Amino acid sequence: MLRSACVLALLTLASGCMTGDGMASKIRDTTTAYNRALRWGDIDHAVEYVPPQSKQQFLDRYDITEDKLVVVEYEVTRLDLDRERGVAASRAEIVWHTDRDLVVERTFVDQLWQFHDGSFVLVDERRSGGTPLSIFAEAAEDPHPYLPGLEAYRKEHKIGEKNKYEKSKRRKRKEAKAAEPVALR
Repeated sequence: MLRSACVLALLTLASGCMTGDGMASKIRDTTTAYNRALRWGDIDHAVEYVPPQSKQQFLDRYDITEDKLVVVEYEVTRLDLDRERGVAASRAEIVWHTDRDLVVERTFVDQLWQFHDGSFVLVDERRSGGTPLSIFAEAAEDPHPYLPGLEAYRKEHKIGEKNKYEKSKRRKRKEAKAAEPVALR
């Protein structure tokens, strides 16, 4: 019995190590923490996941609805990760009502995350379905009222450029080495 428990524990640890870079667990932890903070109205914690230049606008937008909004449930229903580009997309379902109106509403929000400097940053968040909720941008609002968007964030922080340069540099070294004459012994 003890032996099978040890084997099971080792298999569990091994499967956890197979993800390699831990990016999947980081995005899962990040989306959970961000959405949990929104769920419980802990906006000071939620703003930590927003780019620095967007923090004040984020706080201003939430200040408008802070006293009126009651979030009943906030659940991440989808999470997709593109490891190559360091981009993740998530969808959250929010069940809510206001202080004045006890009719429960449902809103779906699509979130876009960029991996940068060891953590994920929220670069876009828009309502994708359900009842409109003023704290989220609408799909038609382009550009986003305060978040930079994926391409703008990638360009501003030069994400991906270094990798392209390194690959090109390695390829040139490999080609140069292949072109060198082979010394015979």
